[in-house]
Amino acid sequence: MLNDIDLEKLSKDLTTITQTSKAYQNDLQNVLESFKDLLERYNSLKSDYEEEKEGRERYKRQAKARDRNPFVLVLIDGDGYMFKEHLIKAGTEGGVKAARLLSDSIKALLPPDLPDNCRIMVRIYANILGLSHTLARAQLVGQEARSYSGFTSSFTRAQDLFDFVDAGTQKEGADYKIREMFRLFADNYQCKHIFFGGCHDVGYLSMLTPYRGETNRITLLRAANMSPEYESLDLFIKELPSVFMSTVIGGSSAPPPTAPDKPVCKHFLKGICKFGAACTKSHVADGPKNKFNDDRSRPLSKESSGYFSRKQSYSKLLPKASGNTTSRIPVDKDGGRIDVYTPLPPDDLIHEQESLSPRPCNKHHLLGECNDVDCKFDHGYVEPELVDVMRWQAKRRQCLRGRGCRVLKCPYGHHCQIDGCAGEKPCKMGHRFHNFSPHVARWVEADDLRDSEEVQPSIEGDRDDQADARSSRSLSVATTSHTGTLSKVLIGEESPSISPVVI
Repeated sequence: MLNDIDLEKLSKDLTTITQTSKAYQNDLQNVLESFKDLLERYNSLKSDYEEEKEGRERYKRQAKARDRNPFVLVLIDGDGYMFKEHLIKAGTEGGVKAARLLSDSIKALLPPDLPDNCRIMVRIYANILGLSHTLARAQLVGQEARSYSGFTSSFTRAQDLFDFVDAGTQKEGADYKIREMFRLFADNYQCKHIFFGGCHDVGYLSMLTPYRGETNRITLLRAANMSPEYESLDLFIKELPSVFMSTVIGGSSAPPPTAPDKPVCKHFLKGICKFGAACTKSHVADGPKNKFNDDRSRPLSKESSGYFSRKQSYSKLLPKASGNTTSRIPVDKDGGRIDVYTPLPPDDLIHEQESLSPRPCNKHHLLGECNDVDCKFDHGYVEPELVDVMRWQAKRRQCLRGRGCRVLKCPYGHHCQIDGCAGEKPCKMGHRFHNFSPHVARWVEADDLRDSEEVQPSIEGDRDDQADARSSRSLSVATTSHTGTLSKVLIGEESPSISPVVI
């Protein structure tokens, strides 16, 4: 039988073994947990590695694809860039030669860091019908309705990636095509460079402004009537003298008018004849009475003393809106009306205004009232910024009263406000709206037109509806000077001589 000493010794040994076993179990549990954590971290790192590896492989594939079919884009507004006269006169053969010359000229301008297999893609958008008429008047093409199409079609066939596209007769049809093409290719990796030919139209400035100074991405092509604002973009400006004209078309004088064989319509001279082409009297300009009412009576002349230099800025010379402009009308030294400067709205606001549905009523928002009880346009609230866009759009359309208009709240333009514009496409204003001095000579009171009627094109309606309808509806304007308001009533008369100007 064990004595007390042995029992005490055995008890201590058992306690020691128990404690040792517990420490072993704790150490084993810690090792197992650490191993488990290590496995989890390993699996996470392995997953990250696999993702990085996959991303790297994907990047290699994309980088390889970017270099697969590199090209440069030549984007041109054909309404403002005319090919050389001898090319246009040559017809279909001239189109082929123009394509070759354009290709050779662009190759000479390519940056040296572009790959050798870089191809040239050319997109030219223009109003073929309108250009045919313009070139026919300059005796460069025939008198057929689409006499310019032979040149454009042969230009397209000459090179695989060359397209001369008819943008239609709708106003600014080419502009929308060019904007979308630019947005599509501006951030395309395969498109290595863009040569932009639209510097005759300041409407493209807002599109190009985000790319200011990116000479490795965009190069501008000089236009015959280059707008000076493009020089502020800090982009290279290159010329293609062997391809495009260096001067605008339109210097040729019109044939002298023949004496009418019937009496002259006095209402036509005032711009208020309701019968249009159906009028039994002659619709011809009659000397100095029509000084401000005939687009063809005074051609644009660079030698006209005292007239505005197109290299200056309208924003610095035209009067600004003030209390004086709400009661009187500024005129130049010849008595021609001078409009308050209307700045170009941002591109996003223009698109936002054009996308409004239903379309806002211009009479209600610009003139303060609309008396048409059946008006189909919206009279609800419109943001002030969008009203400014509507006002800018109206000012781009010439007033049929001419520069002699004395209606205080007339929403239309009485001269062009586009810097560098010489009255050529895409501007819709005649030469008399460009040949003027923007310096205010005096301020005059508005006329009392209470008993007179003036014909103005409708400023209402959706762009597409007006363009498709091509109606000849006119507006009769009754003005009451005592209240200072301009009330307009639509008259459903047919007037073939007046076409609505689409905003």
